[in-house]
Amino acid sequence: MESIVSRLSRDLLIPEAQLRSLARSAPYRYKVYTIPKKTAGERRTIAQPAREVKILQRWIVANVLADFPVHPSATAYLKGRNILDNARRHLGTRFLLKLDFKDFFPSIVSGDLRVCLQARNLELSLPDLDVLCRILFWRPRGTRQLKLSIGAPSSPALSNVLLYDFDSRIAACCDEREVRYTRYVDDLTFSSNIPGSLQEIHRAVREICGSMRSPQLQLNEAKMVGTSKKHRRRVTGLLLTNDGEVSLGRDKKRAIRAGVHQFSQGRLDPPAARRLGGLIAFAHSVEPDFVARLIGRYGVDVLDRLRHGG
Repeated sequence: MESIVSRLSRDLLIPEAQLRSLARSAPYRYKVYTIPKKTAGERRTIAQPAREVKILQRWIVANVLADFPVHPSATAYLKGRNILDNARRHLGTRFLLKLDFKDFFPSIVSGDLRVCLQARNLELSLPDLDVLCRILFWRPRGTRQLKLSIGAPSSPALSNVLLYDFDSRIAACCDEREVRYTRYVDDLTFSSNIPGSLQEIHRAVREICGSMRSPQLQLNEAKMVGTSKKHRRRVTGLLLTNDGEVSLGRDKKRAIRAGVHQFSQGRLDPPAARRLGGLIAFAHSVEPDFVARLIGRYGVDVLDRLRHGG
């Protein structure tokens, strides 16, 4: 069977010697910076790979990771699955539980890829395995361990692959209790119509996280949210209404209307207009009637210009 290094070399027209040299240095070719978290005073570390490393990562996603199974409960960065699909799966339920992981991507290390390949009886040569690990993971300063980075285009796809067994165990546990489960990257959502079932699931998720050798994940208990139909229920930023619909929510719609008004008055700069255009395209997939009302108020021309980048 042709090696991954040979395939990479042939498809990207990079000599194998040069490719191996690039792979050796790939874990260090990252631009690292921080951004504020929602929690006051905390910051998130972003490690963005250099352009040449991104090219290699995208090739691996398309030509290697695409052959691995991804559990149906995973809804992020997959064809036919998105934030809206993630929310819709929880319509018609009374109770909602949201959990997420602590330091999700950095918790996943190169050894987890090795364990995954062994579990699926996929034997790669040591050079191929070394190249995959070096291209897909980065090495933070002050550590010898290769970790998954927030900022690499391959990280979401690889996390879906490496969490297949986790998702399978959680989904089986949920099926036994008539609970619905989805995972959007590190956002875990559970819903049910049975009182008390979500408390059982919360305990089960903690136990499964504690028992798994790879990857070693830890819940961020401080961000646990439990709610019901009596209160506002949001799933990955979208509102589940009590009449069985998914909504953008009043605040987001108010912000979109204000943005469109500013644009119609010529008071929105091009970058903001492009962001607003993308948000309107998403709003159309969630609440087309809301976008129709915007068209009725501001005209087709204004909305078309926004949809095409301002």
